[in-house]
Amino acid sequence: MTQRFAKDVTWDGVRPLEENIPFGIFAGAIAAAVGAAIWMGITVATGMHVGYVALGVGALVGLAVRQIGHGNSMIFGIIGAFFTLIGCLGGEVLTVAQLSVTPHHDFYNVLMNMDLVQVITRIIEKTDPIMYFIYAIGIFEGYKLSMRR
Repeated sequence: MTQRFAKDVTWDGVRPLEENIPFGIFAGAIAAAVGAAIWMGITVATGMHVGYVALGVGALVGLAVRQIGHGNSMIFGIIGAFFTLIGCLGGEVLTVAQLSVTPHHDFYNVLMNMDLVQVITRIIEKTDPIMYFIYAIGIFEGYKLSMRR
C-alpha cells in the first residue's frame, strides 16, 4: 500500500496533473487562430510588416499548450512549434485577405476564393532573410514554452 501511495503523491502532497495531448492540440489551435488575428490587426493597423509579432504568437501558443496540455514530453514542444508556424502563416494570409477587400468583395468572400498555395508561395518569396530568423525564434519560443520543466 505504501508503494501505491508513494506513486500518487509528490513531495508537496499534491497529485501531479497528467499530460493531455488532445487538449494541448486544441489549445495550440485556438491560440494560433487568436495569434493570427492579432497579427493581421497589427499589420493592417500600422501599415507595416512587423515580424516581431511572431515572438508574441510563439509565446501565446506555447503558454496555451503548456497550461492546457500539462505536458512534460517533447511532443508538446513539437505541437507548440507547429501551431506557432501555423499562426504566423495564418496571420500573413489573413493580412493579404484583409488588404484585398473591396466594396464589392468582403473579407469572407476574399478569404474563401483565394488560392492558398499561391498566396503562401508569394509570401515566402517576398519575405526578407531576417524575417525567417525572427520566425525561427518565434517557433523555438513556441517549442520551448510548451513543455513544463
